Amino acid sequence: MTQTDIEPQSAQVPSHVNIEDVLKMEFCTPGEAREFYTSYSRLKGFAIRKSKRVKNARGEIVRYNFVCNRQGFRHKKWLDKLDRKREHKPIMRCGCVAEMRIKKNHTNRKWFVSQFMEDHNYTLLSKRFIGYLPSHRNMSDVEIAQMNSMRQVGISIPKIYQSFNGDVNAALHFFDYAARNDEKLFWRYEVAAGSRMCDIIWSDGRSQEDYEAFGDVLAFDATFGRNKYNLSIIVLSEVNHHNQTCVFAAVMVLCESQDSYKWVLRRFMECMRGKAPKAVITDGDPSMRLAIMHVFPDAHHKLCVWRLLRNATAHVSQPCFTQLFK
Repeated sequence: MTQTDIEPQSAQVPSHVNIEDVLKMEFCTPGEAREFYTSYSRLKGFAIRKSKRVKNARGEIVRYNFVCNRQGFRHKKWLDKLDRKREHKPIMRCGCVAEMRIKKNHTNRKWFVSQFMEDHNYTLLSKRFIGYLPSHRNMSDVEIAQMNSMRQVGISIPKIYQSFNGDVNAALHFFDYAARNDEKLFWRYEVAAGSRMCDIIWSDGRSQEDYEAFGDVLAFDATFGRNKYNLSIIVLSEVNHHNQTCVFAAVMVLCESQDSYKWVLRRFMECMRGKAPKAVITDGDPSMRLAIMHVFPDAHHKLCVWRLLRNATAHVSQPCFTQLFK
């Protein structure tokens, strides 16, 4: 069994999977099992790591343990070490007992789940913060190549990490500078675990004046995709009496969840001094709809006509239907 045999590949886990379902599962390789448990942990709100492996008398590996990354406790010798060169990392282990064990079935050569426990002794994370957990972090190929190049020329690891955060700091400095020339400039951001920015919203004085005049209807457009930082771009806008687009605010969010959308709408209300729209137009996203109901309870929720026509064209076979629909 080589290291590559237990590297994760790809897996999709249904949201309704339970312990009984897991205990019936079989995997062709330990890597498949690990990827399943990684996907399961992402769904539930925790991270995993490899733990013990057991060999038989012939030296063959017959069991793998995958555990919650907060399993066990940090050994006391590392806490009491006197000659350390830097402060130890924050203690994350809390004795969690959640784990998945797999054993080898020598009849069909597959790996089956022999034990599965999901009793966590701490509060699991919400969906929006999952990307910050150790087993769910990832770097793009461009970032990896950039990091390797910086290491080859002697740049220290802390300096490399600071460089990846440089664009965030530059953005915050930009808002600070812009606020000197626009006293109405509004911007707010939210920081997640690890002091990393996850959500940000901004609106200049002109946008706020436009909303005061034309903000009875608000278009919530989250169809712009993600930027290179994996943040979803959202534009809050409408049209004026000349049918020209007026952008009221721009937003970037890490996770398109109900909680993120609630945060965005609350900050938007703060920016616009409590003025809520009478109607909100969206693409029909369920999380967005629930957030609107919670923050704008009196607003009418409307669906985008363009999206309705596109769906009608894709799913209705009658060519003249869209003309009749209009």
